[in-house]
Amino acid sequence: MTTFMGLAWLAFGVLIAAFGPHALVEDNPLWLGTARFLFLNTLTWIYITPAFAGLLLVQQRLSVLAEDIASAVDDGKVGPLIVEFLWLQAAMRRFLLAFATVITGGVLALGLLRGALLAHGTPASDLPVLRLLTYGGVFTVTTALIFVPAYTAWQGRVFELRDALHPIPEDGRPAPEWFEARDSFDTLLAARVSAGRVLTAAFGVLAPLAGSVVSALLSGSN
Repeated sequence: MTTFMGLAWLAFGVLIAAFGPHALVEDNPLWLGTARFLFLNTLTWIYITPAFAGLLLVQQRLSVLAEDIASAVDDGKVGPLIVEFLWLQAAMRRFLLAFATVITGGVLALGLLRGALLAHGTPASDLPVLRLLTYGGVFTVTTALIFVPAYTAWQGRVFELRDALHPIPEDGRPAPEWFEARDSFDTLLAARVSAGRVLTAAFGVLAPLAGSVVSALLSGSN
């Protein structure tokens, strides 16, 4: 997982360097345009940092919990572990929602800024729509790189706990009670990926890209 995250962030750095946001124009003609833009960017990053750090810390915590599963099952103290898994799941949802909402709002603001610059007389060739769409796409990839590994790690730890509590019988012929126990555990932790959960996660991850598309429409044509 550590190697994967290192390679993922290296790829993200290359994307930012090649396609990341740059100054729309060298001299912003709007009143205090550059100052306001920098202020809003700084405020956005300050607001979004806790969500970003939270998703990374979730993965670290899950690595620690992986070592506690066997001892918790042996000692009969699985309850606190289940409560923590539920809390981590709720935290990931909040972090994803905050991350996607802030980025989408930022992309929408850029779309409105582009529209204002076009209305001021800035040539459309200096403000390509493709740059705006790429801006949203890069942050969509960022959201996915942070959220998907965290959620996958959480799901893996939950399944490990379920298998430790209700292991597959050695004879390979589980009783009906075995299926019921495992189903009840999955229902308690919402561990199974249903269609509704997939759509919810997908909309959260794709929100920045959707915002960039709306921004392009709001900012006018080339």
